[in-house]
Amino acid sequence: MLIQTKLQHLARMREYLAYSLGQVEKLLPLKDWAALAPDQHESLAAFRVRFSEFQEHLGKTMRAVAIEEEQDAERFGAVLAFMERLHVLDTAEHWKLIRELRNAVNHEYEDETTRLAEFFALLAKETPALFGYFSRLQGFCAGNYGAGSK
Repeated sequence: MLIQTKLQHLARMREYLAYSLGQVEKLLPLKDWAALAPDQHESLAAFRVRFSEFQEHLGKTMRAVAIEEEQDAERFGAVLAFMERLHVLDTAEHWKLIRELRNAVNHEYEDETTRLAEFFALLAKETPALFGYFSRLQGFCAGNYGAGSK
């Protein structure tokens, strides 16, 4: 039941993130940060937050699956390795790369607009990978617990 609830929440979050991705893709490539209108800054901020929250909750759901499968869930690296074995993740390293990117964009300041623009472009590029990981996790849960299917 817990996993089902987490997957349902992630499905809603995915829709919001997909919407934000569409808004941000209209702005890419970001060339002149100062020329962005307030609503465009708002779209970037919403995308950053939604991306971060989606990845965070996806990670928590992967941990819940590892616990359900009686795997080592104390260390998140063990959870990632398990998800890689299940073919939910392409590689644990890719997940970590996305996490580092997410952390970097959350700690960058607007005076570094060139770097910030690069971070947003990379977040937009990596969003489909997160969606794929979510879809594979849903598939695993549907096949093994009957959870995650609509």
